[in-house]
Amino acid sequence: MAQQAPRGVPAVVLNAFQQQFPKARQVEWERRKDGNFEVEFNLSLVGRDHQAIISPDGKVLKHEEELSSSSLPDAVKQQIKTEFNGYRIDEVKKIEEGGKVSYAVDLDSRQGDLKVLFDADGKILKERMD
Repeated sequence: MAQQAPRGVPAVVLNAFQQQFPKARQVEWERRKDGNFEVEFNLSLVGRDHQAIISPDGKVLKHEEELSSSSLPDAVKQQIKTEFNGYRIDEVKKIEEGGKVSYAVDLDSRQGDLKVLFDADGKILKERMD
């Protein structure tokens, strides 16, 4: 199904998106203040949410994918069990940026909620109260 180019989205940006995510559905574009383009989409009918940031010259700068907690690498699951015992995993996103993969995990507990960023080896990169 051919998709009409949204107003203001250059063909090079649209082509880069369609090449990297040919099965994208429910696509929504937005131009960011920094000049890059943000696109939200799904990859299947029951697909998880995706978000990508694409530069005006068509380079995919960042890709976020919503995951189930069971899809987390074992090292990340183990770190959560060790460092955040008593917390429940609420939301998980896999982030690919600059050739690196990280995992943003929202953790909930009675004491409060945390947002924690892990690398693929389970190392905590960033942690903050939510």
